[in-house]
Amino acid sequence: MESLAWTLLWKKARIIFLAFALVVSAFAGFAVSPRSETAYAQTDPQVFKDRFLQLYNQIKNPANGYFSPEGIPYHSIETLISEAPDYGHMTTSEAFSYWLWLETLYGYFTGDWSKLEQAWTKMEQFIIPNSTEQPTMGSYNPSSPATYAPEHPYPDRYPTLLNNSVPAGQDPLDAELKATYGNNVTYLMHWLLDVDNWYGFGNLLNPSHTATYVNTFQRGEQESVWEAITHPSQDNFRFGKPNEGFVTLFVKDNGTPAQQWRYTAASDADARAIQVMYWAKQLGYNNQTYLDKARKMGDYLRYTLFDKYFQQIGSANDGSPSPGSGKNSAHYLLSWYTAWGGGLGSGGNWAWRIGSSHAHQGYQNPVAAYALSAGGLAPRSATAQTDWATSLQRQLEFYTWLQSSEGAIGGGATNSVGGSYQPYPSGRSTFYGMVYDEAPVYRDPPSNSWFGFQAWSVERVAELYYIWTSSGNTNTQQFQMVKNIVTKWVDWALDYTFVNQRPVTDAQGYFLTSSGSRVLGGNNPQIATVSDPGQFYIPSTLEWQGQPDTWNGYANYTGNPNFHAIAKDPGQDVGVTGNYIKLLTFFAAATKAETGNYTALGSQALNVAEQLLNVLWNFNDGVGIVRPEQRADYFRYFTKEIYFPSGWSGTYGQGNTIPGPGAVPSDPSKGGNGVYISYAELRPKIKQDPKWSYLENLYKTSYNPSTGRWENGVPTFTYHRFWAQVDVATAYAEFARLIGGLGASPTPTPSATPTPTPSAGGNLVVQYRAADTNATDNQLKPHFRIVNRGTTSVPLSELTIRYWYTVDGDKPQVFNCDWAQVGCSNVRGSFVKLTTGRTGADYYIEITFTSGAGSLAAGGSSGDIQVRINKNDWTNYNEANDYSCDPTKTSFADWNRVTLYRNGQLVWGVEP
Repeated sequence: MESLAWTLLWKKARIIFLAFALVVSAFAGFAVSPRSETAYAQTDPQVFKDRFLQLYNQIKNPANGYFSPEGIPYHSIETLISEAPDYGHMTTSEAFSYWLWLETLYGYFTGDWSKLEQAWTKMEQFIIPNSTEQPTMGSYNPSSPATYAPEHPYPDRYPTLLNNSVPAGQDPLDAELKATYGNNVTYLMHWLLDVDNWYGFGNLLNPSHTATYVNTFQRGEQESVWEAITHPSQDNFRFGKPNEGFVTLFVKDNGTPAQQWRYTAASDADARAIQVMYWAKQLGYNNQTYLDKARKMGDYLRYTLFDKYFQQIGSANDGSPSPGSGKNSAHYLLSWYTAWGGGLGSGGNWAWRIGSSHAHQGYQNPVAAYALSAGGLAPRSATAQTDWATSLQRQLEFYTWLQSSEGAIGGGATNSVGGSYQPYPSGRSTFYGMVYDEAPVYRDPPSNSWFGFQAWSVERVAELYYIWTSSGNTNTQQFQMVKNIVTKWVDWALDYTFVNQRPVTDAQGYFLTSSGSRVLGGNNPQIATVSDPGQFYIPSTLEWQGQPDTWNGYANYTGNPNFHAIAKDPGQDVGVTGNYIKLLTFFAAATKAETGNYTALGSQALNVAEQLLNVLWNFNDGVGIVRPEQRADYFRYFTKEIYFPSGWSGTYGQGNTIPGPGAVPSDPSKGGNGVYISYAELRPKIKQDPKWSYLENLYKTSYNPSTGRWENGVPTFTYHRFWAQVDVATAYAEFARLIGGLGASPTPTPSATPTPTPSAGGNLVVQYRAADTNATDNQLKPHFRIVNRGTTSVPLSELTIRYWYTVDGDKPQVFNCDWAQVGCSNVRGSFVKLTTGRTGADYYIEITFTSGAGSLAAGGSSGDIQVRINKNDWTNYNEANDYSCDPTKTSFADWNRVTLYRNGQLVWGVEP
């Protein structure tokens, strides 16, 4: 059975409409808000820590309704909400990644890491499909990953015809993943869950779970949440059209479709999970079992670095793509998704896999790329660490290429114009063969109009700036890119941030000067304000003019003088504000780490971050920090715009027939000949929602379809979104940690899987010798053997060696394997800096093994593992006080100051 390649688009569009419109007729009393030039930092940092813990308890309190009976975080407490998830008691992989973030900082402040492990376990249980839930991956053929299905601009052009006009290239990762893990069962989150089975489809492959895998967007760049059809990810044709299920809404071929399962991973959520585990490790978490899960996730996340159908990057510039081989189909950017699926039932022995051709700036995560390459979480597969090192470089160049002359970051790039490998538009700039796209992936609304994508993405850049300044890694081109990107962005964003003041705008949401002129970009705009005590405003939307210059390397970067961003629509999105505060906090802390004191811009960032934190606290309603939202887009609950092709009819999970008797003919100008129904006609249970009557009555009495305006009041809702509450809570935590200097509890609570402290005896033993006894030269040369004195063999891939030492001048370090009996290609080394120094150690080198290293036989030895460590500038170490160093051991001997772990648990030695 040929595989089905789906157009699986995840939309994060949260349409933020202007909460107020000031039509300016007079300017008396207006002022231009000056920036503060001094560091604020007047609040006791303990206050911010306490507020974090209070918000943590509010989020985790069962009475507040953030979690389902199965322990899954809902997208929001409220149910009548339509954005990326189209119902509040759905959830996303995004929510799970935020949950990890919440528990990481809770673990840091309390020493209780068990909650982090419980969150990952829930994630693994409910949103990472297990082998039973992806039953036919073993039938996947990496030489023929998927069948081409061209994308179309409107849902009305679907189903799309599967065809071979673009033969898929080769998948270069599958064999490596099988060699590493013994199978290719994908270890990534599916992006969307119907947590309470509200849609009624049920979990076919795991019926013990109430939570059900579902999907939505699959029909082109104009398919908004208002036009999508939520459907089961495990489709055995029980619902949908008889003998076709939901398949023929999206794709078709010349035969009868097959029953199938299919999942989609949103790259930013999985990358955020890895980013968070990197921070957990830095902040004191050391259970290798869960850290290894993050490493494995990073191994599979590499599929998002590849073109959708594994076509060579840049080969479609003339409309004629070429199938890739090896890694020439890798753009090395975090694209919108990766998807995979296969057959169900009789004859279901087939599977498929795709990447994504579209890369959006909002999904990039240089912290995850750093963690997976040089930050101590390198995946086990042979080429994964190198792939992520390449991705880190490419992402930083991508940000630089997309940075407007003001500082905001533009949309992104694609390797497949229109999702169908159309020729590149004439005059459009390019980046490593990909073509600039102002709004990658979706256009209703444009995907890079939301300010949240700016704050989410650049916050990660600010984190990396802090990571590198804190470690003294400030002499590289990568560092210079990171510093320039975030400095320029912060300088721009602060111009449009207001505390205790309200910016003056016109009816269309444009910021105004005191003379009434619109602010249409430019540097250091002078925006008119009026006093508004206790309030705050940040931009909601952006408009774009021009394009970046074609990328010719960092040395030739132009600064994009013809590429401009226009900020609009001041709003009060508390989640975005929380993330923005973290961005400002990391930036301020990084300037201090780099220069010894806050720079002028760092002081401004610190000032604004603290003021925002203090103002936000006034909006805590006892359940979370919230602001009312006007949702002018909610008229679309009632308009008929969900497309069904002619002749298609079936049964929906809520028991209704679709499209049903209320359907109207579709708009022929959009290319279809079917019918439209409304949001509520697709989902009749929405009318049982406690807020439905309020919305329906307001629609009938206020909305004027002729003018498109709400004339007697706009629908107003207050939402407790899970991700937003976590963003705000962690903003308080990070300010207390980074600026206030508050640390963890002095006596941490053991995690759920405590690490034993064995004596020098045991079945697994590390032997050590000092191959270089000069204590003050420029390299460390410890040699190791692992001896198995037990009665059963042990896979080396389950073992980790740690050698503890002092760095004596923190610089980037290089790991070398000079020789190993198991093969240096099977030996990995990563450096871990201790958050708090120990006697004789502020670093350890962690040595792991791939599956290619084989097993350690009962009574056997690994043979020599000869490693060497140096700083990249070759400055000297001083090993005289290093915990693991013993210059008297010039021949191999048992040595319990080199520790050994099996699946994250200490099995040999004593830590310092």
